Amino acid sequence: MELRKRISEQRPRENSGSRSANRFDYQKDWAILKLIELHKSGEDYLLVLDYYDDIVVFDSEITPNKMEFFQIKTSESNWTLNRLLKRKKGENGPLPSIIAKMYECKMQFPSHTLSLNFVSNSLFNLDLKDKKTKSTTKKSIAFSQICDKKLEHIISQIKEEHGLSDNPDFIEITFLKVSDLIINERETFVKGKLSDFLEEINPQGTFKISLVYNSLFDEVKRKNNYEGNIESFDDLAKYKGIGREYFTTIMKNFNGDNRIEKLWKMTENRLNSEGISIIEIMELQESWDTYKIEKMDLTNSYLQDIRKKVNIIIQPYRQEKSLTNLYSEIVQPAYKDFKSSNTENLYGEYYIKAIILMEYFGI
Repeated sequence: MELRKRISEQRPRENSGSRSANRFDYQKDWAILKLIELHKSGEDYLLVLDYYDDIVVFDSEITPNKMEFFQIKTSESNWTLNRLLKRKKGENGPLPSIIAKMYECKMQFPSHTLSLNFVSNSLFNLDLKDKKTKSTTKKSIAFSQICDKKLEHIISQIKEEHGLSDNPDFIEITFLKVSDLIINERETFVKGKLSDFLEEINPQGTFKISLVYNSLFDEVKRKNNYEGNIESFDDLAKYKGIGREYFTTIMKNFNGDNRIEKLWKMTENRLNSEGISIIEIMELQESWDTYKIEKMDLTNSYLQDIRKKVNIIIQPYRQEKSLTNLYSEIVQPAYKDFKSSNTENLYGEYYIKAIILMEYFGI
């Protein structure tokens, strides 16, 4: 079955709203690191937060065929097989073990599951086939590397928990991974990775890393905590996912090459040549400087909605090549159009005009 169609028919095992909202921020920071890794690969992707599993990565944001599942957990001590297979008590009987939850993802998507992954900050203390190798020295352990006796135990419990008659087929695609992300230093670590990434994509750029990190973290948090209904793959991508195209858009908001400052100088010169008063130019500059920061806050849905409305209004002006006067032929009429259709707008005149100017130039 086509994966897009199966998404619309397959629901997560539980409503994850309050569960995900109370998770440690560790998971969100790990998601940012994963986004950087995926983006640097050059391949298409869609990272989905807290749906089916803590994180799911599809191989395409439009026409997915494969998916990888990631369960993220922090721990103050090393993981043992007993902990991974432990079943806590629930109101209606034992709850599923960690490994059983992982395999359930494969059961939901048997033809589309590329890998099942358990990720933690702590090491794994397990018996391996290679008795000379200590599992606590490894950052990644494939289930196929676990000793046969322990694998038999895992398979037996999976069969019991899911009521299976045949052995589950998941050993070759299941992995235990140790993350480099340290709980107490996670923000500093992620900022460092973000800085390296931004320098790589724009070596001449100057970035405010704290602003980039906070904006990206807030967007990941917003996607992670979305609790509305998901009826289709498109809904999943829109409300719970971040794909290559959207991540690129987010990165473009951060003005790494100071284009906004350079553009304002050119705009100011043009407004002066058009005879705009010093007072108006000062008002515009103040609003311009405010908007260039506030527009990076992707969680400000009201402002982002205003941006969309302004872009619709100024589209005809972008296409009209005969316009020569920036202020009287573009900014003023566009503002008039905006005002007539947005009578309850919360922003002042010059703030909206600054939005019109910046969005007209496409930055």
